[in-house]
Amino acid sequence: MAFTPAMNADKRDEVLGMTQEEWTERLGSAKRARAFARWLFSDDACLLADSHGAHQVEDAGPRMIPLPDAIPGVSHRALDPLRPGLSFSLPTCRARQLSNDGTVKYAFAVGEDAAIESVLIPASGRSTLCVSSQVGCTRHCAFCATARLGFRRNLRADEIVAQFWLARRDAPKDAPLRNIVFMGMGEPMDNLEQVLKAVHILTQQPEPQLSAGNITVSTSGVLPGIERFLAESKANLALSLNAADQETRRRLMPQSEIWPMERLLDALRRDAVLNPGRDVFIEMVLFDGINDSDEDARRLISALDGVNARVNLIAHNAFDGSPFRPTPEARLRHFKDIVLASGIRCLTRVPRGQEISAACGQLALRHTDRT
Repeated sequence: MAFTPAMNADKRDEVLGMTQEEWTERLGSAKRARAFARWLFSDDACLLADSHGAHQVEDAGPRMIPLPDAIPGVSHRALDPLRPGLSFSLPTCRARQLSNDGTVKYAFAVGEDAAIESVLIPASGRSTLCVSSQVGCTRHCAFCATARLGFRRNLRADEIVAQFWLARRDAPKDAPLRNIVFMGMGEPMDNLEQVLKAVHILTQQPEPQLSAGNITVSTSGVLPGIERFLAESKANLALSLNAADQETRRRLMPQSEIWPMERLLDALRRDAVLNPGRDVFIEMVLFDGINDSDEDARRLISALDGVNARVNLIAHNAFDGSPFRPTPEARLRHFKDIVLASGIRCLTRVPRGQEISAACGQLALRHTDRT
């Protein structure tokens, strides 16, 4: 799969945004390309970045890390002519907040006037990182704090990979960072070229070598992007459905007028025939008195006929100014029982990091975006 090179403002290639195929072409050897990747994701590269303050918390723009004089396995003759056109830049961490449950929320500066948020979620045996794909968001979901920021720009693939590169140092030793979810700021399908490239880089050998099955890309329902993603990627897809009927979904997610839910679900049904082993996560944020009734649960079951669905139920995570109330816990459990009884796999997602506004729908950079 060919990707458009990610370029920074100086028109230099960002090393975190280059695939093994691109490195092989530049360095003239797959062996040298693998050696560079091993160094880039090694402790030595982290120590070099640390010596230039990569993990310090400060109010500054992205940080430039000079490449070392020598990289094991990469000859000077191959690398030195490339140096003027290469850049190893990292977002600066403007804020790092630690929740009581171990969740860590970051605010990363990706420009002098632009910042994003990422969330590290430790769990038994492995950690998950929620990454952003845009500065702000192009969508206007009524229940999401990020929607109130507006849209600034898309992230490059290297800026997405850098979130993983920086956060993995904070993962507990007994729970290394192995899962990536594109559920942070932004609509990934509106930046699909760079999202697909970032997924490719994160899963490539020899490093970082994450499993495609441990990467999930979530969308509010952009049909052309969904169709391309399903055709080109082996990563998981999550559809933020949030309603079992089109009218309720339109009120919660106005953009659904463009691609009605039935057209989205038809695309998932077609993929179920072509790729019967692929599961699709259906995200349902439940709101008190809006989409949490028994009838809503039964409509959801009917709507998902023919879809290889795994339903995730999430009680709305409130934020200042939100007009919605989360569904009561007992109502959420009853909704889950109805869905489970139909044979559809269903689980409730436990909120993490709520007291630091790190839960689903809460990323809004209230304290960190200087603009």
